[in-house]
Amino acid sequence: MQFEPENEFELSLVKAATDPVHRPQFYKDLCNADLFIIQHGEKPLESHERVTLEQGKTIQIQNIEHNGRPFIPVFSSISRLQHVLKEEVAYLGVNALELMKFTQCAELLLNPGSDYGKEFTKSEIQSIIDGSIWGPPETYTQKAEAKVMLGQPKVYPQELTSALSRFLKKKKQVKKAWVAHFHNPDDGLPPHTLIAIDAGDSYKEVSSEIGMVITGINIPNPPVDIIPITNGGGLEGYFLNGQKPFYTKKVLGLF
Repeated sequence: MQFEPENEFELSLVKAATDPVHRPQFYKDLCNADLFIIQHGEKPLESHERVTLEQGKTIQIQNIEHNGRPFIPVFSSISRLQHVLKEEVAYLGVNALELMKFTQCAELLLNPGSDYGKEFTKSEIQSIIDGSIWGPPETYTQKAEAKVMLGQPKVYPQELTSALSRFLKKKKQVKKAWVAHFHNPDDGLPPHTLIAIDAGDSYKEVSSEIGMVITGINIPNPPVDIIPITNGGGLEGYFLNGQKPFYTKKVLGLF
């Protein structure tokens, strides 16, 4: 069965699956979307109607096993749910964020059996509930002076910089962004990719969304670290003193 999006959330799901730049918006759309779940032990309703669940009400939700783990199957539309069933069942439409809360971070499997779906792990769901998914990525502070090596990548991460350029066009706060090949012999990590962004006070917001964008992108030298351009000292001098940014905000001329 060909997947034809039936609502705004399904459009967002398809776009996120094919374009990593859309993934931050997908999570925003998810929190506002209704998902459909199978109610175990209930009779199918004869008509569709919106009801309010009373506090303390117990709901039996159908579980399935996927890759050796239990998941709650959830669906982005009624037709996605009906497509995988052989008989009529009772179902319930619930706001996705509220569903995650009252199922206490149980892992969710979106649209099993469909061409477009997603696994939501416990840690991912918890980050959506508490908002940490929108916070800054894990930070690292250099506690002692260290000599590091910086240079331009021998194998240029074209897929990464192209995706980030398209993403940063949507972020008016970002003025410039650079890429480098970074190695700190003291941290025990192999040489990897470093992204520097000039985003002012919006660095934390932008860097968290960049983390979502780079998931699934082919990167020649993973992982990707991100640093802000602030006062021009330390590592920042490498980028500011002659290195060409891969992204520069276009400024419209005035006549």
